[in-house]
Amino acid sequence: MKKLILTMFAMATFQFSQAKDPVTPQVLTNHIGYETTGFKQATILGFEGDHFDSFKIINNHTKQEVTSGEVTAVGKVDNWKNWLFWTLDFTSLETPGEYIIQTSSQGKTYYSYPFQIQEQILERNTISDIVYYFRGQRAVGLFEKADAELPVMKNENGEEVIVKRIDARGGWADATGDYSKVFSHLSYSEFFNPQQIPLTVWSLFKSYEEICRRNEKGLAQVKKRMIDEAIYGADYLVNVKIPNGSFYRSVSCWGKKLPSDRKIELVDPETNEYNTNYREGAGVAIAALAMASMNEFSGQYSSEKYLETAEEAFHFLEANNQRLIIGGKENIVDDYCALVAAVELYKASKKQVYKDAADKRANKLMNRLTTNDSYQNYWRADDQDRPFFHAADAGFPVVSLLGYIQIVDEAKKQQVLEVVKKSLHFDLAISEEVNNPFNYVRQYVQHKGGKRESGFFFIHDSETAPWWQGENARLGSMATAMKLAAQHFENDQAFARQLKKYAQSQLNWVLGLNPFNSCMLEGSGYNNPQYLFFGSYEYKNAPGGIVNGITAGLTDYHDIDFQKGYAETGNDDDWRWVEQWLPHTSWFLYAVSLK
Repeated sequence: MKKLILTMFAMATFQFSQAKDPVTPQVLTNHIGYETTGFKQATILGFEGDHFDSFKIINNHTKQEVTSGEVTAVGKVDNWKNWLFWTLDFTSLETPGEYIIQTSSQGKTYYSYPFQIQEQILERNTISDIVYYFRGQRAVGLFEKADAELPVMKNENGEEVIVKRIDARGGWADATGDYSKVFSHLSYSEFFNPQQIPLTVWSLFKSYEEICRRNEKGLAQVKKRMIDEAIYGADYLVNVKIPNGSFYRSVSCWGKKLPSDRKIELVDPETNEYNTNYREGAGVAIAALAMASMNEFSGQYSSEKYLETAEEAFHFLEANNQRLIIGGKENIVDDYCALVAAVELYKASKKQVYKDAADKRANKLMNRLTTNDSYQNYWRADDQDRPFFHAADAGFPVVSLLGYIQIVDEAKKQQVLEVVKKSLHFDLAISEEVNNPFNYVRQYVQHKGGKRESGFFFIHDSETAPWWQGENARLGSMATAMKLAAQHFENDQAFARQLKKYAQSQLNWVLGLNPFNSCMLEGSGYNNPQYLFFGSYEYKNAPGGIVNGITAGLTDYHDIDFQKGYAETGNDDDWRWVEQWLPHTSWFLYAVSLK
């Protein structure tokens, strides 16, 4: 009987196929659920003519109403289809249990999917799956055998030839349809390098630190698997370290994606350069290796080897980074990547040279907070006033500064926190300047032609074009930044509450509280998006992984789109929304690990 009732609720609330836009009203929630004492919000999606006034919350086991309230009309959001929105708050409901939300319009009743209210709900229900996802992404078996003697390629007279072979075992496949192992990409675009494998290693170590600090019995076993995965990643970083240099950027696996297709290619074919720079993953890799050296466990290499590798790469880049980047000019991405490297090296070695380097980078980064006629206290990406926006790592400037305050005196700490506060006030203000029923963190963007505006999503005509995709990693990075910051502003309770509310809202979006009623963490919630490569199920997403996510409209930046399949677009666009990618899961893990 219970299964029948749940099926009826599901049919009532979700009457469209996964790949289509909603055509009936929806009651949208975090599909997994809510923390007992945390912020709790749901959103109603409706249409012209709908009138939602009130809601009830029903215990899904007893079928008894436990609370009720009024909904708040929000109206239209940007140019998001023909949808209208309402919000409802039930933060006061703290009793653990399984619930559904009921509401009505025009004589019809609508229900949410069942969700839980539970202590440590996301820690209980997501962390283990995520760590298993990383385990499943390991490059093992035939790929590992190929990587043990991996060819390093070079261009000679227009031909690609093998220079040598190295042991490049370890690491994780980058995405659902990409078996390559990648430090970063998009280097041609200057301001948009995402951190990839190094971010995963760094996130695993950071998350492990947080779990150990919390010392909670329920997390005692998963942290063992977490540190095992982190050490596995650190070993890979050592393996791809270039003697007397930085790191090889990628193990590519194109063609038919067979073990025999795997190789290391040049970062810059014109200069025969292999070394990655700070923004191409090297900075975060150095930080991760320094963290590995401080851990009580080690893998293939000793703690001393991890630190030696990190230090050698750092000194190489301090002397060569500008030579290795486009145009020879560092930008904000270099700053936050080099800052996390210097901070962790100082913590590991206590050498003054790293403290000095961290001070220099932190000051450069803080001086990037700028103001123009439109906005106050946004990050500038360059030496002028170009706004910094990013599809994956928008929260990293704040995260790196909050790591830096661990090694400075009280006066410097307060200076950094003031900058952090100004930056996050900007994020809150730009997010609240328009109707925003999901508390989605918006951005100040600059189109390739120079036009600037605020918006919900990453633009499609940036310098990365034709690359653009969903931004669940960005949401995870902002949730991480806000949760970390909230710990330092408890004396400003209103500000701390806002940070916690917005941090939770980014995670809610990933877990189903979005206009498509889709939980984007595979194996959890409802309506997990499926990756159909040219209409085929050739590539399947893995449990515990997170897909790219929702984007601006295909043809209208102010619209919204998700899961537009090959059958609809006639193009290879599916990956933009529904392919899993390491950075999404890496940032999400760190955010959830923070209390």
